[in-house]
Amino acid sequence: MKKLWVRHIKDALHTGFAGHIDMSDYEKASSSVREKAFLSRSLAALAIQRFTELSAKQAAATVVDGSHDNGIDAIAIDAASHRVILVQSKWDGSGDGSLGLGDSRNFIAGFKDLLDTKFDRFTPRLQAREEEITAALDDVDVTFVLVVATTGRTELAKPSAAVFQDVLDEMNETQQLVSVEMLGLVEFHSFVAEGLGGTRIDFNAQLENWGTVSEPYEAYYGVVAASNVAEWYERFGDRLFSQNIRKALGNTSVNDALANTILDSPHHFWYFNNGVTALCESIKKTPRGAATRTFGDFSLTGVSVVNGAQTVASIHKAWQRSGSSLDGAMVWVRFINLEACPEGFATAVTRATNTQNSVETRDFVALDPQQDRLRTELVLSLKKTYAIKRGEPVPSPENGCTVVDATVALACANREPSLAVLAKSKVGSLWESTEKPPYRTLFNPTVGPYRVWRCVEVMRHVDLTLSDLKKKLDGRPRSVCLQGNRLVLHLVFREIDLQRIDDAEYDWSSELRKVPALTERALSSLVKHVDDVYPSSYVTSLFKNITKCRDVVQKVRDDWPKDFNDGS
Repeated sequence: MKKLWVRHIKDALHTGFAGHIDMSDYEKASSSVREKAFLSRSLAALAIQRFTELSAKQAAATVVDGSHDNGIDAIAIDAASHRVILVQSKWDGSGDGSLGLGDSRNFIAGFKDLLDTKFDRFTPRLQAREEEITAALDDVDVTFVLVVATTGRTELAKPSAAVFQDVLDEMNETQQLVSVEMLGLVEFHSFVAEGLGGTRIDFNAQLENWGTVSEPYEAYYGVVAASNVAEWYERFGDRLFSQNIRKALGNTSVNDALANTILDSPHHFWYFNNGVTALCESIKKTPRGAATRTFGDFSLTGVSVVNGAQTVASIHKAWQRSGSSLDGAMVWVRFINLEACPEGFATAVTRATNTQNSVETRDFVALDPQQDRLRTELVLSLKKTYAIKRGEPVPSPENGCTVVDATVALACANREPSLAVLAKSKVGSLWESTEKPPYRTLFNPTVGPYRVWRCVEVMRHVDLTLSDLKKKLDGRPRSVCLQGNRLVLHLVFREIDLQRIDDAEYDWSSELRKVPALTERALSSLVKHVDDVYPSSYVTSLFKNITKCRDVVQKVRDDWPKDFNDGS
């Protein structure tokens, strides 16, 4: 069976990627060597397709395999989900192999070099994408998916597994930045089979407390036991999402939170989740339960979940972890009957249900009276515009700022380094509750317009200086400059006079003139102490670790000569 499945995958790779995979570096190689390289690269491209919506041609363009590839065979950037997907692929004709210890170490070493922007250690294919990759690394919300793709066994030997576990332990110590996905023979064969379309998905579903909409198009709605939803995915896998804009995304932080909610608070799940929308070629209500709306049985044909793929997959994950029991958790479900719908309606539903605006924590900040007060005072005192709500015009830098600017600047100006860390790694957490710290630490009746505006000015001066310094740096120092920018800002604030920041008559320009020199000094010292104290730590995760950042800040300040006022 294994060899048959390997043959199926091999045929699918030739069908899907012939003419798309760059094989110019194998022109003089033997046919057998060239063939194995093609299959390995195509497998990497297919793995990329598993986590993105890229076409075969687009996925093939993500392949960076070659001599001195530093363990990375493909890299894709999904800007919408703030994810970087990295693949190492190994073609195994026997169907029984696995990733070795050396390859595992090479993959992680390459990942570390990528985080440190050591592009000279990679193939020209990857180097050509330096600007795109650097922009992704600069994204404060970026997460990484490390994909091991092989036509062999999914399970790694213990030494190889330990290599990946070490990087997970280090980089995820404060929040999930990295996940590891193993794709083996079984997963790829299933993916190939799904790509053929498979048979139509038909099943019966029981809706509790159901209702119906008859005009203009027929639909049914109600609640379904989460365990039943998990069984749908167990039976049909990603084929459930044939018309969705994306398949299940694996171990993302949102999906993990969904799974944890359904395990920890199953009776709250219906209230916390938006539910599932599915399109059906036809819907027939069976006679069972015909006299009541308490429950109803429905025969569904041609089912495709077009919104809620992550919900379904997360429920299935929780279902597996719980031993097939979800303790009464319920899910809101809509089934839309396409029988009488016009052409294009299914596509319109899919697009609309996947692009509706979500409510963010920033939206609740707009309800705080302190924000309205600051908006008024900034206009009256400084003639500056203060944009609070999403969607409001963003003022030009000289004419004003946003609530995001104010939050980050005030957080970094605080004596507590942890707020600067949150401003960098999870600014939304500073707004989680407008009734308590850290929000109330930053925004309260004592915070006036001059403090807000002057802190924003310092932040912009620091950012401008760091932007200039970044051009002269590479490797790990450059990563510190990018990822440690908010800690640099915090250090600068600790060295300027904040005692008179609220004094309208104070010549604040005298403090601003100190900022460029302080910024350069702070960065230089930060690079030194990061290398001295945490030489093996990944820079991306280090600056999201409050304990380590407190430690580094203290060492930098202990090392600085006290020739500036500490007015913080």
